[in-house]
Amino acid sequence: MKKILRNIAITVTLISAMLMTSCKNEPIRNVDLFTDDYVIEHYTQGVDDYESTEYERIVITYKYFDIGPHEPQYRGIIYLTDEEAAELMEKYEWTEVQDVDFEFEEVDAGDLDGPWYTCNDFKKDTFTTVNVYSAVFNGEAIVFDIHVM
Repeated sequence: MKKILRNIAITVTLISAMLMTSCKNEPIRNVDLFTDDYVIEHYTQGVDDYESTEYERIVITYKYFDIGPHEPQYRGIIYLTDEEAAELMEKYEWTEVQDVDFEFEEVDAGDLDGPWYTCNDFKKDTFTTVNVYSAVFNGEAIVFDIHVM
């Protein structure tokens, strides 16, 4: 009886392995829209006075075989108060950026106008414990694309 159960278990394991390798394990993008303070509280420093924020959290998972953890990507906008925006503009040496293209899926960036500026010191001082893919500033809002490490 033990031999029969062992053979059944081996057969089921082999069939499962063959089925898993024959299926394409395609990535699934999960995008959620948020307007809370989570990103500011957990991943920024020095941005103390803002009117609102809107960002999307993107997590990539896989359909069939998925081992976590899944570090999220955050892309969004921090709308600053006039005082905070003026302080940031004076504090850093900004470089104008050409051809800024925002790749949002859920965030509405239609009302944002340039010119856009960037500064490496600003990125280092502002965003903590994340990889900064993009952070630009237009004198009113910060648009960011960060990935959790």
